[in-house]
Amino acid sequence: MNVTSPLPEESNHHSSLQRWYRDKTLGQRLTGQLTQALDEALEQVFGYHMLVTGADIGLEFSRIGKTQRLFRLITRASTEHPCQPVLGMSSELPFASDSLDALVLCHTLNASPIPHQVLRECQRVLVPNGHLFVISFNPFSLWGAGSLVRRLLGRKRRHVRAVSGRRLGDWLSLLGFSHADPQYLANLAPIGRGRAGRLLDRFDRWLVSHNAPTGTAYLLHARKRVAAHMDSGVRATSRPKLIAIPLGKSQEGVPVPRQVSRTRRDSAETP
Repeated sequence: MNVTSPLPEESNHHSSLQRWYRDKTLGQRLTGQLTQALDEALEQVFGYHMLVTGADIGLEFSRIGKTQRLFRLITRASTEHPCQPVLGMSSELPFASDSLDALVLCHTLNASPIPHQVLRECQRVLVPNGHLFVISFNPFSLWGAGSLVRRLLGRKRRHVRAVSGRRLGDWLSLLGFSHADPQYLANLAPIGRGRAGRLLDRFDRWLVSHNAPTGTAYLLHARKRVAAHMDSGVRATSRPKLIAIPLGKSQEGVPVPRQVSRTRRDSAETP
């Protein structure tokens, strides 16, 4: 497929995210929890085509996916992916309209400089009632607070942009998606296998089970809505049939005078 050259900024962000997930203990915990969450969410997704975009964060979509064909959008030419690689940009997906049954964004909105255009492309390529899964960093977390501080201090020239679940829900609603509440994951980073580490691990599992909005990242499931007139098969331009109302018959033998003489009218009024 011939597409335009990917944005270099998006490619650099993908490489940074891949290293963070591989090297940081918080990233490794997040990979495990995302694998479990996606395994449960993708159980209800069946179809022919599914596309995964964004950073390679260690998720084995070839194992947890239920679709027959799995594509992987890449920003640099490579043959190492187990899925079928497709070179392109998330803001200009090289797929026809209404052609994908499911789409997974792995921090795609965090890495792209134009996240609104990315969501518009998702709306275009998904089939009616198609599934969209968004993985995004949460700005209202310990990771989000640390990222904000580093950005203010200027210690990182390149940084990913976190998107809150509420803002993402507003964007999706404007594009005609229905969506569930975000599922927040990985609130705390592991600190070891000692007693304190086990207590923190247990506390993190409790926060995840109660969906505390302080998770480092979240998974949001949305579906492309279909207009009601498309579901019913009724054309919007069709006019309703008129109902014929039969006219009542006139009563025969009851003359209706056109005018009444003044003398007869006065006599009728006189007692």
